Amino acid sequence: MTDASPRAYEDEFFRWFATWLKDKGLQFSRCGFKTGKGLGNRHAIDLTTGFWKEPSYSASKPPRWLYRIESTKSGVRAVRPGGAPNLGAINASQGDKAGVVFRLVPLVLQGANNFLREDDFEVHVLFAFHGATPTGSSSESFSFDENSGELRFKGERQPYIAAGLLGIRPRDVELQIDSGGQQRKITYGEVIDALAADITSAPEGSAAMPIQIFDLCKETEFDRLKKAIADAWAAAGPVKAAAATTDAEVDFDEEEETVAPESLSIPENTDLLGISPSVYRQINAALKSGKQHIMLYGPPGTGKTTLARWIATTLSGGRWTLITGSSDWSSQDIIGGYQPLGGGVVGFIPGVLLRNFDRPLIIDELNRCDIDKVIGPLFTVLSGQQTTLPYRMNIDKPDSQQYVILPESKPLAEAHEFAPEPSWRIIATINSIDKAALYQMSYALSRRFGWVYVDVPLDTAGFIAGYLRREDPAWAEPPNAACPLAQFWSAINSVRALGPAPIIDTIKAVRVIEGQADFFAAPSPGMREALLDAIDMVLLPLLDGITMQDAQFLSNSAVEAFGFDANEHERITMRMVSMAV
Repeated sequence: MTDASPRAYEDEFFRWFATWLKDKGLQFSRCGFKTGKGLGNRHAIDLTTGFWKEPSYSASKPPRWLYRIESTKSGVRAVRPGGAPNLGAINASQGDKAGVVFRLVPLVLQGANNFLREDDFEVHVLFAFHGATPTGSSSESFSFDENSGELRFKGERQPYIAAGLLGIRPRDVELQIDSGGQQRKITYGEVIDALAADITSAPEGSAAMPIQIFDLCKETEFDRLKKAIADAWAAAGPVKAAAATTDAEVDFDEEEETVAPESLSIPENTDLLGISPSVYRQINAALKSGKQHIMLYGPPGTGKTTLARWIATTLSGGRWTLITGSSDWSSQDIIGGYQPLGGGVVGFIPGVLLRNFDRPLIIDELNRCDIDKVIGPLFTVLSGQQTTLPYRMNIDKPDSQQYVILPESKPLAEAHEFAPEPSWRIIATINSIDKAALYQMSYALSRRFGWVYVDVPLDTAGFIAGYLRREDPAWAEPPNAACPLAQFWSAINSVRALGPAPIIDTIKAVRVIEGQADFFAAPSPGMREALLDAIDMVLLPLLDGITMQDAQFLSNSAVEAFGFDANEHERITMRMVSMAV
């Protein structure tokens, strides 16, 4: 087989899907991925029949979905081994699975009783649900009818909102087969097209149709898949019965893998427009050079929180906890302390960090808490040494062992020991606009973090064009056209740096007010009115506290960028001056 390129966007899609579902208290399963290229105990494929060697054992909860592929003079076709197949099983014990991905292996017929198994021609099959599947056992299987597109789970029909074949190889990758003594080539594209022609999907609210193909070797197809899932979820309305879960209950089907420092790599998040490549370089340099903990700092709205979630998901497969800093926090909230246990008994209760010592902890807006007071007890641990907490296992016994926090993993930690799992780390964010007004971090503690500055986009017009293009792939940027909003954004950044988030909110507000909004043209009267309203709604609150000189500068910059008339000039000047001190 011709050497194939890496799966460019599949892992990135899995990270996106895990994070997207996590926000809904849900997750998804990947069936058969634990075993790599192996099939697990007793599972074996009979290449003379194109099916399992032990159908009674393997077909009930198979590690792969098997399909026969025949290449004839009239083309390539997919042939089912027979019957409505079981596709694989998931852990449904927590009632929180809202998606599943199966591994489909094509078995290529070369002649009578002679099938070729080519794992590099594997196709992945996705089903996304609107809410969680019913709660079940730790190994509940799915069956599927390729004719009707009906998916069944625990013996009952399982509705789904989206389905697709995920192409994980370039379509032109070739496989050479010996068919009846004749050499013949088939391509990955021919195989996945044949599968799509034979597999029917029937998402809720849609007519039955050939299952869609998403070529995850292309960024545009990756974006199309994300949009298809998000749109289908939104169209389905409120979730009727979603099972609640907590971070402590999450039970991933995939085995966690400890990544060696030299192998750590945070890829670019294509959803985050305007992030400089230097940000990813610095994150990876910090991780590979031994910095376990990362601090993302910079102006508001630059995507720091989203980036922190992306880092955590990449490093842990979606097992992370996010908390937001508060001035009310104490060490007891984060590390732990004595609390009533009921019945007049007092004991030590671990804080959020120690309760989640098996995964990354994201602390958003860290400087909104008294940093040294809240995580000061961790200072010694962050320095690579154990620390003893001022709390005993039994408060009534002076000689009872005190709780200890270890700096490294310990598989058989004792009852009084808290040991971080290999995937634990702190990923924190700080808004640079607030850092002078809020709590400071001591030098000794700050040097335990790898600091990465997340700046505003240097090319403001390029960012706006990229955003408009992402929202509407058919949109084309007019050649040599100026972007008034980008010009005004640049002026704002010279006074107070603002990230892309408020600009995106501005664009959305303008589009609601002025349906024919054109951001790369001289504003019409209706567009100017919409821009003034959006500035009032979105941007002015973020400029509170600017100087009078800056207020006059921004007012004049708005007139220059948008062509405001005298009345509009007066209106924005009054608004800007009201923000000044």
